[in-house]
Amino acid sequence: MDGRLHEGRFGVGEVSPVSNIADRRQSRVTVVLSTGLASSIDIAGLALPDISVQRYTGTLDSFAADASLLRVTDVLIVELDPADVRAVEAFERFATAQLGRMAVVAAVRELSVSTTRRILRSDAIDVLPLPFSADELHQAVETARQARQEQVPPPNYASAPRRRAKIVSFIGALGGVGTTSLVTQLGALWAGDKRVCLLDLDVQFGNAALYLNLRPRMTVADLVEAGDRMDAEYLDSVAEKHVSGLRVIGAPIDIVPFDIITPEMVQRLIALAADNFDVVIIDLANAWTNWSAAALSVSDVIALVSELSVAGVHQAKRQLDVLEANGLTDRVQLVLNRMATSLFRKADLSQTEQALKRKVDFVVCNDYPTMSAAIDEGRTVGAIKVKSRLEKDMRALQAGLEALPMVTS
Repeated sequence: MDGRLHEGRFGVGEVSPVSNIADRRQSRVTVVLSTGLASSIDIAGLALPDISVQRYTGTLDSFAADASLLRVTDVLIVELDPADVRAVEAFERFATAQLGRMAVVAAVRELSVSTTRRILRSDAIDVLPLPFSADELHQAVETARQARQEQVPPPNYASAPRRRAKIVSFIGALGGVGTTSLVTQLGALWAGDKRVCLLDLDVQFGNAALYLNLRPRMTVADLVEAGDRMDAEYLDSVAEKHVSGLRVIGAPIDIVPFDIITPEMVQRLIALAADNFDVVIIDLANAWTNWSAAALSVSDVIALVSELSVAGVHQAKRQLDVLEANGLTDRVQLVLNRMATSLFRKADLSQTEQALKRKVDFVVCNDYPTMSAAIDEGRTVGAIKVKSRLEKDMRALQAGLEALPMVTS
């Protein structure tokens, strides 16, 4: 029965729900045991109010391959045979790779002084005898907690020095104006000569990955759940790569509450992406939250997308008023999408600009067949229709946004 999750606080074959990921008061322990030993340890008897325990019957390799288990484990206890040189080396490599994210503990039959010394010379935080008692387990968890407290605290990303990446956030004036279509096409285009990361922070209805024909195994929810363990390596493992070179961190697969994200977490995530890419593009939901405001506050450019309709202009004006109230007007670029255009006459935007009390910065034409085909196939509009007006407008948008200064500090 290799690779099976057994009883404990999480239940049989379950993982903790996304809605509880912000709760860091409880240490989540996974015990990896071979089939022969699994039935001899009473997992239910090891748990405490602040410690949940689950038993995984299998090997370290099979556990490490299961991303859903990795993200719900704070302390990992692994049955280890010190006579198996390859297994010991694999254990040591895993402990090093998880340093700062997950505390790793070895559990050894007939534990000797020499074995203990070797294991503790690695990046494992403790070693236990097999079978171990509840007191021994709890002591190992306390050691893990102490080790985490002694780590250097994460930097204050809100006040950190300017990172090298340009951060561009997109918000729609209202739903259905094609914001995600623009975001995905712009990201794929920009990735032609820059390292670009697209963060889909529309946590309830985000479709950026889908529009690029990507089916990510891990999403923003995994980064949120990682908490303090989120680092550049973990970010890279979550980001899916599109054929254009664009890296995409998709929205959660399931609809989740807005409050799974905090302002501190979103600023940390954006700063981490900005440290590792040249451009970070963020697709935000239309709804205003504390954390979406925090995302906008660290953005160099805020692209407000609307359309030339009564509702579009009205809602764009409302969004502009909120942005002004938050002191963000100087970062806003107004994009009118799906504009009906003609080869011989430019659209008259004078009345629209008068109503909005500001100019329109970019116009993207309405070419539904080309854009729809690009989304269906997960390709760029240029790959669908060469030298189209739509591609020309997208390139103008990319060049214009790239030329804007980086204003945050």
